[in-house]
Amino acid sequence: MAVPVNMTTLDLTGKFKMNKLLSDSQDEMLNHQGVGWLKRKAISSASIVVSIQHSRNASGLETLNLIQTVAGLEPKPEEKVLDWVEQKKDIQLFGSECVTKAKRVMLDEVSDGYLKDEWSADTVEQGVILVHFSLVGTRGWSTEQTWGIGEVDGERRHVRRISFTGPKGEKVRNRVVYDYCEHLL
Repeated sequence: MAVPVNMTTLDLTGKFKMNKLLSDSQDEMLNHQGVGWLKRKAISSASIVVSIQHSRNASGLETLNLIQTVAGLEPKPEEKVLDWVEQKKDIQLFGSECVTKAKRVMLDEVSDGYLKDEWSADTVEQGVILVHFSLVGTRGWSTEQTWGIGEVDGERRHVRRISFTGPKGEKVRNRVVYDYCEHLL
């Protein structure tokens, strides 16, 4: 389902369900991230829902409070402050410490052309959320992601575009498309 016409990257507050028909397969990227076959198959068949509370403090600093729910598993809360300051997290799926940082950028600040494609006019005007995510250690990998409102089959959708670099230099590009479920207060 398309996002409301007034939803933009300035306020992504809402509940979204991953649309597996419109999204690229996550299997190759998860494999390069060291996720085993059985877990990859479970993830590919599970329903994934993300709730986002998008807020700003008095000085205008944006924060995304996310809760990702994978069917049958405990919800995973995460806070992304859009200040480009590294945050370290232990991610059970990867069995190691990960580093993440995020900020709002205009598309001309994004170096990877793939991450610039298919955005709505208002996302181009207001910018995307740029998220960097990397695994610390010998199996190190990284992703650059852009989040925003994209044009998919003529509809406005919450989209995440991912450029992945694996531990041996493998490159995977991936698009994740979400159905809008409801507005959160």
